[in-house]
Amino acid sequence: MRRRPVSRAVGAALVFIVIGTSAVRAQAVSDTRSAVLLTLPASARALALGDGWGAMADDESALFYQPAQIARVLGLAAGGSLQHYLAGTTLAAMAATTRLWHGTIGGGVRILDYGSAPEFAFSGVQEGTATGRTISAQDVAVTVGYAASWGDGRVWRAGAALTSVRQRVADVSGSSVALDLGVAHGISNGWQVSAALQNAGQPLALAGVRAPLPLTWRAAAATPARIVARNARLRARVLGELRNVSGAGTTGVLGSELTWVTPRAGLGLAARAAIATHHSGDARSSLTAGGGLSLGRLTVDYAYEGFAVLGATHRVGLRVTAVRR
Repeated sequence: MRRRPVSRAVGAALVFIVIGTSAVRAQAVSDTRSAVLLTLPASARALALGDGWGAMADDESALFYQPAQIARVLGLAAGGSLQHYLAGTTLAAMAATTRLWHGTIGGGVRILDYGSAPEFAFSGVQEGTATGRTISAQDVAVTVGYAASWGDGRVWRAGAALTSVRQRVADVSGSSVALDLGVAHGISNGWQVSAALQNAGQPLALAGVRAPLPLTWRAAAATPARIVARNARLRARVLGELRNVSGAGTTGVLGSELTWVTPRAGLGLAARAAIATHHSGDARSSLTAGGGLSLGRLTVDYAYEGFAVLGATHRVGLRVTAVRR
């Protein structure tokens, strides 16, 4: 009988992981959704705030959450983050933005790597034989976006981003293109409000299975930075966000960021935490937390996210800006 590589069998099994299984994200996304990568964290700073980043976003990672907010980046900025995720997977993201014409342009990439395993071949019902090859699976999303601001104080912002997402499982792959649109407004008293529609695009086909992208909407607000110490070096902000992924219910997030800055030394510290509402059966912890350490133009961020039974994950990020904060 003809020997059949197990890559096809494993590929068929992994299709269910890539096409929206809750085992990777441990969330209630419908199993008819593709490109789960587009729903995963893309920033350590954002993750510590429950991924409710739309209204407060002011760095290059806004590209993945609310494209209008990259207009808040005043100069060249770049950053990346890495997270050893669930079931031996690795989650990473990188982005950069710079001023262009009357607005800001940004580009970035997100990667979800499922790892690799030895390939076996089978002949009939006999025990498999190692082929000496390995098989792997990976999702990659490349994003380019642009945003502009206008009005007195540049308080109105609008942006758009295009994402090319590709999924590969063993020797099978599929791709699609997604569109994000966002608007944001900075109110004169310091409040920030924003709304975004993400992942609008054609279904992704993989191994003969077509599934829609995880269409997502976000509506968010963030308070002004309130002074909580007389020397004005200790400030606090509160944010709230509602978001919905097609095929799942609506998630609510309430988070806060506390920052302390020493202007002369260029040293800054941040503490972040958020609580989110999740659906029954969702293994994610309601609480996320983290912090940041800044020295001049360089910032290191950290975030913690817990999962019932599955344990905890930790994300570390590094950001560099050309404008001193």
